[in-house]
Amino acid sequence: MPYSTTTSGRLADVNGEPRGWVRGKLAAVPRLGRRAWLPLWAALACLPVLAAPWISRALHPRPKDFNSDLAIPVLMIRAREWSLFDVYYWGQDRLGTWHLLLLRAASRVSGHAFDYADLHLVGTAWVLMATVVMARLAGVWGWAAGGLLAAVLVGNSDSRVPLFDAAHPYAWQITALLLAWWGLRRLGDRPNPDGRGFWWVRGSTACAVFLAQWTSPLSGQMLLMVAGVEAVRAHALDAEPGRSLRRRLAESGLIVMAGMLAGRLLRAAFDLYCHARFGGYFRTGLVIDHGHLADNARRVWSRLAASASMPLLVVATAGALAAVVVLWRARGGRSPSWRVEGAALVLACWMMAAVQLPVFFLVRHVRMNEFHVRYFSLVFVFGTLAGLITLVCLAASLPRVSRRWRGVLALAGIAGLAASVLRVPASAPAYPQGLANVAARLEQRAPGATLLGGYWSTYVFAALQRPGTMLHPVPCEGRQVRTPWWADELPRRRWVIVVGNTWECPDAGSRADPAPWVYQHGALLRLVGRNLERGADVSFALYENATARAVAHSAQPAAATWRYCEAGATLRMSFPARGEALVMVARVARSPAATLLAAPIFADGRVGRPVPMAMTGRLHRAELHAGGAPLVGARITVQRVAPLKARQTCIAANTLLVIPDPPKKR
Repeated sequence: MPYSTTTSGRLADVNGEPRGWVRGKLAAVPRLGRRAWLPLWAALACLPVLAAPWISRALHPRPKDFNSDLAIPVLMIRAREWSLFDVYYWGQDRLGTWHLLLLRAASRVSGHAFDYADLHLVGTAWVLMATVVMARLAGVWGWAAGGLLAAVLVGNSDSRVPLFDAAHPYAWQITALLLAWWGLRRLGDRPNPDGRGFWWVRGSTACAVFLAQWTSPLSGQMLLMVAGVEAVRAHALDAEPGRSLRRRLAESGLIVMAGMLAGRLLRAAFDLYCHARFGGYFRTGLVIDHGHLADNARRVWSRLAASASMPLLVVATAGALAAVVVLWRARGGRSPSWRVEGAALVLACWMMAAVQLPVFFLVRHVRMNEFHVRYFSLVFVFGTLAGLITLVCLAASLPRVSRRWRGVLALAGIAGLAASVLRVPASAPAYPQGLANVAARLEQRAPGATLLGGYWSTYVFAALQRPGTMLHPVPCEGRQVRTPWWADELPRRRWVIVVGNTWECPDAGSRADPAPWVYQHGALLRLVGRNLERGADVSFALYENATARAVAHSAQPAAATWRYCEAGATLRMSFPARGEALVMVARVARSPAATLLAAPIFADGRVGRPVPMAMTGRLHRAELHAGGAPLVGARITVQRVAPLKARQTCIAANTLLVIPDPPKKR
């Protein structure tokens, strides 16, 4: 049997041959091991990019589901000008758009015009990258956590549709959240007490927090919960001896709050710019829903109880309670480190899911949107992930397999990846051919013209057209306007295509009978071409801007103060003497229907017989003629008005006077 001796401090065998080189080889093993991991992690990071085209084709919205909400991000990427209005989803301050700005910069550099399919592909690759980040931050749980997260992202039927919808923030938010979480864990596990050389980790973590907070204002609260759990975890594992729990909490909390403060400053700059540029704010109504809190809580519970994720959410809640016990007992070193790591993952994921629920029943905005399932997307993602990790913890803690916990975790990761592959649905047609064909024909007929219609019938067509010749979408008054600069330009545009046969814009008339005159956004439009195009269940008519044809006149009282629903309400229009006149009265968008009468006023003081004013939507018009004496005015009275409903007003918007077109020669 061979033996060994120590000679001159070096190890030697029976033949006396020195073996000091063994120590050098053994010392080099960790360094080589770390280098050997780099190609593996690089290959793992490439998997989401390689899988993204396949999954994007499978989870792309159906052609009939392509709408104006999905079109806005495409228009933001293609926008030619840069402004602070672009830092949030156009027309609201709740959804950040850093990813759209990056894609706009890439489009400018490459010259490629991104469409929704490209945006969906990039979003899919980004959200799948969350599995790599999770695998990297979770330590010994990396493979299991990454595989299970892949199964949740692709396989959870409750969250999959909104999560992979590039118009929603969740695809971009989740990976930013995990990057910030990774940075918080790096700070907790740093080896040197004074933190030298870790300022770049602090800065990058704060930057990731800022991106997550920019994407959604709930991200900061979620990351504060994660920061607390990570501080407790690092203290329990004694990852950095000599640092108190209070110091850990203070450092991670300050970094998260720094990112939140940066997001708040950006929103303040956005508000100042909107007020200076457009004269108003674009704020989401995040106010407390007083009087509905109990009913809201019941509806939130009903939404959760009806979901397929509910069993795992219950398991996650039980796992979170158990995780608190594990982390408490870990202070005395009575729990294995892998179990402490699993408990921290379960508790952090559960808290990220649970912290959102109070917002859902406290904020009126969620109730106004019927508690749509998209608001619960991250609840389902992190809640089900916590439930799955809890089940794996239980399996790995069984007496017969507790010594083989590494194999259990690896098997869980493999099972998660296999489930994510099996849950990918069959690919479906992704391009809305019907809408695209109509958009192309409109673009050819009037390139660069304004498209006036409802919210759902304007932006959707513009996003399917070429950036250089696309129509400028402008929703009718009273509808959501995402592009106020194009609405401001409407009075100066010569040609306008108006979408008819839509409930959103009754001023446009019907498919068979488009309105001869339309008044929208301060512009008076005159019909010059019927049935310009048809398709997608709507019709299109061509209008000419007739604002310049309006004749100067005076109104008593001013149109904006005339409350036509009051008894005896009368409005008098005065203008220079003429033989005939087309008088018009436009009511505000939110106003009850009314029957108006127009009586001519002649130069000799006589008042003619009142005639009913034809009404299309909110625009009333009547053609008056001289009767023995020139016309010098018109008296507008009210014959009948509908009852006033909630949030309605009964004032006029404007009065107009136009010279009628001469009769056509036969």
